[in-house]
Amino acid sequence: MRRVLAIVGLLALGACDEGKVNEIARYPSPVGGLDAVVGRMSAGEADPFLVVLTKPGEAPGKGARLFLADHTDAPVVEWADAEHLTIRCDNARVWSFRNFWTSPNKKQVTVSIRLECGREGWTP
Repeated sequence: MRRVLAIVGLLALGACDEGKVNEIARYPSPVGGLDAVVGRMSAGEADPFLVVLTKPGEAPGKGARLFLADHTDAPVVEWADAEHLTIRCDNARVWSFRNFWTSPNKKQVTVSIRLECGREGWTP
């Protein structure tokens, strides 16, 4: 029961973008103007890793979340070009993943997101 409550609490924190996020690595877009940031969220029992897109220098807690997972090492991000991003990790328990992101401003940019997180999946 405690685990279920921790998961519900984590999802609530994640939905509100509350909870402390510690930045681990920052990967600037090859053309600038956008950073992919890997961080770790402190939210009680579970401390998942996340990947967000932010403006350069912006805190990861303010970014658009692309990926959230635990039971893995920190993910690594690689830009193929300004519109293609790959997130790599070991086998993981993936909480959420978005396979694209579109900028909310007038100069609309869409980034395609590819996920490579092991072949074994996650087993409890």
